[in-house]
Amino acid sequence: MNQSKISYYAELFVYPVVVAGLLLYDVESDGFALHPRWLFAALCGAMLWTLAEYLVHRFVYHEVPVLKELHGMHHARPCDLVGAPIWVSVVVFLSFFAVVARFADLEIAGGSTSGLIVGYISYLLVHDAVHRWQLSEHSWLRSCRLRHLRHHRDPIPGNFGVVTGFWDHVFGTVLASGRARPRDA
Repeated sequence: MNQSKISYYAELFVYPVVVAGLLLYDVESDGFALHPRWLFAALCGAMLWTLAEYLVHRFVYHEVPVLKELHGMHHARPCDLVGAPIWVSVVVFLSFFAVVARFADLEIAGGSTSGLIVGYISYLLVHDAVHRWQLSEHSWLRSCRLRHLRHHRDPIPGNFGVVTGFWDHVFGTVLASGRARPRDA
């Protein structure tokens, strides 16, 4: 669905505040000391984001009928401000936090949710950059743009990772430049 600029970019302003709040809650709980468990959980959450990004893009945005249609709007008009409303990600992050807090503790829940959110913010920025920013020819973001454009233009589905192509390599969905990968059996 097309959004206003304010609603489309709102997460880029809201979620850094949420991560800062979760970090402050953790460091304040022990005399303003940063905990290695929180940092490790944040790193794990950020890595988990890359897998979640790949799986959601591959199996939800390209397979689930209603979302496939909405995502198709993005493919048809990649520079439009097409995206989910912020409440969708709020529900996902709150649910993730609640599940982790239930089975671990608040420190691990706060850290891993913060990492997941930082990964999501990275995705939002990279995806915006590959479609809207002017990029220098040899930048990392330009390589992301070229990989993502192959995702948009190739008739064979692939290159589902936006921030990283790692999971495309793991699951065999890489679309190499100049040639398409064989179809899955």
